[in-house]
Amino acid sequence: MLSFRLLTVFCLANCFATASTPTRARASSDGSIQPIAYMPADVPTGTKPIALPQDVAVGMLIYKVEPIYPKNAKASRISGIVRLRATISKTGDIVDLRAECGPELLKQASLEAVRQWRYRPYLLNGEPVEVETTIVVTFTLGDKKKLKYSADSCPAE
Repeated sequence: MLSFRLLTVFCLANCFATASTPTRARASSDGSIQPIAYMPADVPTGTKPIALPQDVAVGMLIYKVEPIYPKNAKASRISGIVRLRATISKTGDIVDLRAECGPELLKQASLEAVRQWRYRPYLLNGEPVEVETTIVVTFTLGDKKKLKYSADSCPAE
């Protein structure tokens, strides 16, 4: 009976202390309580990355390489916005990157630069998780001001 009471007190205290972090425990033969599992409740266990808003991802960027304006695009006076979709690993590295839309002559330069970017790992309940986000790369020629980006700027192809 004493082991059951200790186990109940341990579970109640631990559940209130960690709110969403359930812990299972068992009483050992000497009467002490041993945790047997720890799993944060809200950390996804699947392989699908968590969707991270673009503005949040920008704030987590710690290393950025500016894209080199392609000479043929510059000569053709092509400017525009390239929208990329990136998967950022638990360590902050970009593990998957693809161009969703934008001028063809600017896509490759965007991909090459953004592949080198590094992010602070995104933490969910104190654990790093893989995330997916949108990255917008803007190419403007010297005589133009910054281009405005909206959802319509880069329609799906």
